[in-house]
Amino acid sequence: MTIYLDIVFVENIIMNYIILFATGLICKEKIKQIRIIISSIIGSIYSVAYYITEITLYVTIIAKILLSIVMIYIAFGSKNPKNTFKSLIIFYLTSFAFGGCAFAILYYIKPENILYQNGKFVGLYPIKIAILGRSIRFFHN
Repeated sequence: MTIYLDIVFVENIIMNYIILFATGLICKEKIKQIRIIISSIIGSIYSVAYYITEITLYVTIIAKILLSIVMIYIAFGSKNPKNTFKSLIIFYLTSFAFGGCAFAILYYIKPENILYQNGKFVGLYPIKIAILGRSIRFFHN
């Protein structure tokens, strides 16, 4: 199975942007597009590094939590730890809700060539499904 890192990179930028934007709206943070884009790019670089390296540091929960904190801090520049923690929790809840919607849509559509290997989805996981799932959840409220 061939994995195209440029597509992984772009898809992750889009998904990170949607999640961070929704988090900003829910938390009533001041949203600066450039900060959210930079944060999304950093998260996407992590995703690509996850595919190309064999370093187990990338898969630890601590590394993922630290990355999330860095992304939240870059996106919203919280002044105190309490606001950062609140944004972090909303970020995770938003991610879980959007991801759940995407998986539900995937379950009902049942694409033919989707594979799950080593904790990663590979194969034909259309970005349209992920964006549709995230959009439905975002506009549902």
